[in-house]
Amino acid sequence: MSNSILLISADKDISDSVGKALDGLEDVRIDREDASVSKLNGTAVEMAANHDIVIFATDPSNAADLTAIEHLTEQRKEDTVYLALTDGDLPLSKARALTRAGVDDVLPYPAANDELLEQVNSWLAKKRAALEEKYANAASLGKVIAVQQARGGIGSTTVAVNLADQLLDRKGTFKKEAANKVVVVDLDLQFGTVGDFLDLDEQEGLLQLAVENFLPDVHWVEQSLVRLPSGLAVLAAPQKFAPLDALEANQVQVLVATLKSMFDYIVIDMPRALVGWIEPVLEDADKLLIVTDMTVPAVRASRRLMEFVLADNAQLPIEIIVNHEKKPMMLREHHREAAKALDVKFNHWIAHDEKAAREAVDFGKPVSEVAGRSDLSKGIAGLAKAIMTELPKDKAVARVQ
Repeated sequence: MSNSILLISADKDISDSVGKALDGLEDVRIDREDASVSKLNGTAVEMAANHDIVIFATDPSNAADLTAIEHLTEQRKEDTVYLALTDGDLPLSKARALTRAGVDDVLPYPAANDELLEQVNSWLAKKRAALEEKYANAASLGKVIAVQQARGGIGSTTVAVNLADQLLDRKGTFKKEAANKVVVVDLDLQFGTVGDFLDLDEQEGLLQLAVENFLPDVHWVEQSLVRLPSGLAVLAAPQKFAPLDALEANQVQVLVATLKSMFDYIVIDMPRALVGWIEPVLEDADKLLIVTDMTVPAVRASRRLMEFVLADNAQLPIEIIVNHEKKPMMLREHHREAAKALDVKFNHWIAHDEKAAREAVDFGKPVSEVAGRSDLSKGIAGLAKAIMTELPKDKAVARVQ
């Protein structure tokens, strides 16, 4: 687990000197951008916002620098800290100009390595304390919805991504205000495609978790998440293949517990393989959705999956989601046989709509944003509404383990 610092300076001597001082920090990744603040391009500005701390050398007498700093700090994430390195004899008026531009602190340069280290360590400690306090006293814990496929290619990721989107329960005139805090997590370390569905850049958080073998905390989760304009948070699977046993059960248990303290709804796209470390997910889940169709092989696979899950989690509510089929006016013979074999009632049917699904993937957006009136979008919206009714965010549902 690590913090991240971006050091921005066109002066190699400053960059080397500060970089050497920062080498004394533990569990911190240092990135460098060899450019002045006023010369940063759009990509660098965006990259800066994804770091915990941004340190840059500047001359507040330079109007171009001040304008660039304002632009830089406007792009910040909620908890990104911006520190300016400048002349130690800086007049108070110019220090205030930097503060007005959005800088969190002004550090004198040159300065002794231990002094600079102490300042940066202090900001890292403040960030961690604020983040832990933010979630420490959560009034209620989020609801976990696990989504599992009965067979390959059945569309479970489509269901997971779009269910998470609908659980935001957007309000307002233009449906832009999310009523719920929602995260979708892709635990299919080898074949997960949630990131691809939403056209996200490569995310390696879960790979880091597996390789470095630590227990995730709130800080790591915040670092690893990608937040969409809609408010949906995403923890995507890595692009690189990871062994099926790369994660440990205790890591997954702590991850789920941490997410429950941070979000109202946690939608987990489960791995294809039934590996040992999925047990903590099933133990903590408030509902398991099995996505299937009405073919004989898929129904049989659903039955085997239910038996496997219920063997150790007898109280876990399981819902069968019939995908690629619109709800019929009357059940046909094979529908009735399937319901009998699974000993369930089919409450949720999601119509096959290849055009809407394809448009969503091509644009890297949820179906609600590209084909909101489609049968596919309506089917998943109905599922989300039923879940919010059954599992309201402000009420805990006790389950015997």
